[in-house]
Amino acid sequence: MKYYLGLDIGGTNIKSGVLSATHKLVYKNSFRTRSADGEQAIIDDIISECARIFGMYKIECIGVGCPGDKDDANVSIVTAGNLPFYNLPIVDILQKRFGVEVYLENDGSCALIADWHAGAGKGCTDMVEITVGTGIGGGCVVNGDLMRGVTNDAGELGHFVIDPRGEKCPCGQKGCFERFASATALIKMTRKAAESDPGSVLARECANGVDGRTVFNAYAKGCPVAKRVLRRFAKNLATGINGLDFIFAPQYISLAGGIMNQGDVVLKFLRPYLLHPQKVGVTTLHGDAGVIGAALLWKFKKYYLSLR
Repeated sequence: MKYYLGLDIGGTNIKSGVLSATHKLVYKNSFRTRSADGEQAIIDDIISECARIFGMYKIECIGVGCPGDKDDANVSIVTAGNLPFYNLPIVDILQKRFGVEVYLENDGSCALIADWHAGAGKGCTDMVEITVGTGIGGGCVVNGDLMRGVTNDAGELGHFVIDPRGEKCPCGQKGCFERFASATALIKMTRKAAESDPGSVLARECANGVDGRTVFNAYAKGCPVAKRVLRRFAKNLATGINGLDFIFAPQYISLAGGIMNQGDVVLKFLRPYLLHPQKVGVTTLHGDAGVIGAALLWKFKKYYLSLR
């Protein structure tokens, strides 16, 4: 049987997965992104993981999903916002090491491809994918085709301004959508709320460290402070979703990323602020959307090879 390897490189974690020809995920793994140790440390970890997988499966090709800017040929990562990559020729590195075709795409577009081909968006001619992680990314299908833009960088949905008085963003603007509604933003809101109310359940949960799940854990225990944080976060997220809904007028908007593993709880807080809640849903592929989409990049083989 043929198998396809997908890599989803994020600012916090790197996910790997092996997809069968029938779109079944037969292997998956996740490991920390060693951003503080620099570009080479991350590449070394990726190569080690790929080598292990190649020892277990007959891999036909590798798909890589990563945030940031790519070169015109879609073979190098020029910059990647929350990652220490600068003109990294990742396609050449992996092709030379493993001897198979390698395809590179924006991580948000990978999540979109997964939901479009194997998830809740299957059959849609127009849809939007919003990935909520360290930052916010995504992608769009317009008239049955993946929207790429003239430089192959379309889909950076986290970088339109929703409040020009907001925080400075790594992209150079101030008040971008992702500054208010990413997992990073939620963690900041959680910490601030816990510091303001040290006697709360949320503060006790934060004592063991804070990540995107912390506020949900406190909410599950009945914490009113956590409820206020989630309501504010949902309003921020809905502001961006409503804007994208007006711009693209899609059939369906899929939400992906680690926070979306909370599923029904996220939607409970989100729906009151959405203009068209009936067309918004959480990915049915859960945290695997990015890696599944990367493993499906071979379906667009002709497009990637035409750029080289």
